[in-house]
Amino acid sequence: MITESGCVALRALKQGSTLRCLAPFVLFAIAGFSLNASVYSYVSSYCGIAREIATFANAVAFLALFGVSVAKPAFIDKRLLTTVAVGCLLTAAVALEFGLALQVPWATIVGLVCSSVASAWAATLIACAVTALPTAGAALASVAAGMAFGEVAVVVHPTLQYNIGTAEVLLCYALVITIAYPRAGALLGEISSSEAPASLELSNPESFLHPSHGLFTCVLLFSIATGYGLTLGEVDNAPASFDISAPMVVLAALWMMLSKSREREDTLFSFCVLLVVGGFIIAPFTFFNDLSSANTLIRIGVRCFEMLVWFVVIAVGRRNPLALLPTFGLVRSLHALGTDVGAVVGHTTNNFVGTNAETAAMIAACVLFLFVALMWVGFRKFSFSAAIRGIVSVGEAAHGAASSEQGAAGDGSAAGEATCGSGVSEADMGEAPLAEGEGAAPVPGGEPPRATIEERCRVIGQVHGLTEREIEIFAFLARGRNGQFLMDHYVVSRNTVKSHIKHIYAKLGVHSQQELIDCVERGE
Repeated sequence: MITESGCVALRALKQGSTLRCLAPFVLFAIAGFSLNASVYSYVSSYCGIAREIATFANAVAFLALFGVSVAKPAFIDKRLLTTVAVGCLLTAAVALEFGLALQVPWATIVGLVCSSVASAWAATLIACAVTALPTAGAALASVAAGMAFGEVAVVVHPTLQYNIGTAEVLLCYALVITIAYPRAGALLGEISSSEAPASLELSNPESFLHPSHGLFTCVLLFSIATGYGLTLGEVDNAPASFDISAPMVVLAALWMMLSKSREREDTLFSFCVLLVVGGFIIAPFTFFNDLSSANTLIRIGVRCFEMLVWFVVIAVGRRNPLALLPTFGLVRSLHALGTDVGAVVGHTTNNFVGTNAETAAMIAACVLFLFVALMWVGFRKFSFSAAIRGIVSVGEAAHGAASSEQGAAGDGSAAGEATCGSGVSEADMGEAPLAEGEGAAPVPGGEPPRATIEERCRVIGQVHGLTEREIEIFAFLARGRNGQFLMDHYVVSRNTVKSHIKHIYAKLGVHSQQELIDCVERGE
C-alpha cells in the first residue's frame, strides 16, 4: 500500500469491488453522527451514563476479538458471529423502542450495548473486506474515499428525531454487514482455519505488532482527544458543529492517494498532531461563546488520524492476514476506551465552565500538556511507514512446514514422504533434543532430511556462536516447528521460548522463521 501510485488508487475507484467497500465507510460515518447527535443527546436527559457504558461495551467486544483471534482463531465462525450480530440488532431495535419511548434507563442501556456489539462485528467485516481487495491501490482508495465521503455525508446530514435516528443507526449497521460479509467471508475462513498467532508470533516476532507497539499507545492518546472533542462545548448534549472538517478531510484523503512519498503516513501523522494541539490551545478561549473552532480542529485531526490508522491496519493485514484481526481488535478496543476517558474529561470541563472558568481552563491546559509531552517523548522517532514495512509475512512458515523441510533437505523429495520411508513418525521427530550425529536410517534414492537439517543447523549455529540448546531449537525451527511445540517439548514458559528465539534470530541476523529456513537452505 505504501508504494502504490496515486493514479492507480484513483483508477481503482471505478472498480465495483472498491465501490462496495467504500460504501460501508460512509454508512458507518452516518451511523456515528446520528448516534451522537440524535440518540445520545436524547438519552443523556434521563440516563447520562448510557453513552459511556455503550462505548465500554464496544471496547470489550473488540478486546474479545483480539483475544480470540490471537489464541483461538478457530472460534471466529463468520456465520455464527454474523447471526449473533443480526440478533443484537433486532434486540437493540426492540429494547430501544421501549427504552427511549418510556425513558427506561435499563432498557436503553441494553439496546445501546447490543447496538455497540453489532457495530463491532460490522467494523470487523469492513476491515476484512478491504484487506481482501485485489490490489493495494483499491484498498487505499476505498479507505481514503470512503472516509472523505463519510465526512461530507455527516456535514450535510440533518439532525433527526431520536426515534428516526435510532432506526437509521441500526439500518446502517445492517447494511454494512450485508455489503461487507460476502467479500470478507473468504479471508475470515482463511484466518479461522490457520494456526493461532499466539504460537506463530513466538517464531515470527516481526510478523505481528506486539501490544506494546507504539501504534496502540498512539491510538489511545488520539482517542482521548476524540472523546474530549466530542463532548467539549456540547450544544443540547450533542457535539458542536464542524462544517469545515469535511473539505479538510477530503483534501487529506486526496493527498494520501496522490502522494508518492514513502513517508506519507508519517507526514499525515504530524498534520494530525498539530491540529489536535491547536484545538487544545484555543479551547479555553471558546468556553464563553458559540465558536466551535476548538472542536473543529480536534475533529479534523482525529478523523485524519482514524484514516491513517485504517491505512496501517489494512497494510498490515495485506502483508500478513493472520495479523489483521489481532491488530484491528486491539486498535478499536483502545479507541473505544480512550474515547470514554476523553468524554469524561470533556464533561468535567463543561461542568466547570459555568461555575469556575479557571478550573476549566486548567483542565484543558493539563490535557494539552499531557498530549504534547507523551507525543514528544514517545513518538519523536516513531514511524508509521516503518511499522508497515516492518511486517514480515509468515505465509510459508505458517502453512508450509512440510515444504519447508523439503527445501532444507535439498533433495527434491517431500519431507513427509522421507519421514514415512525412514520409519520415523512426525511425533517421534520431537521426542528428544537433537544430538550430534543423530539421524534416521538412509532411504534408497535420497539422504534423510532430518539428519541433513541437523548437520546444517549445527554448522551454521557453531559459526554464529549459538549454544547447544539454541542449536537444538534452531533445528526445530528450521523444520517448521512453532513456538507452542517448543513450549510443550521443553516444558518451559512462553517467555523462555521467546527469549531463546530472540537470541537465535539476533545471532543469525534474521527476523522471521521463513528467513531462518532460507538461511538453512543456503547453508549460511
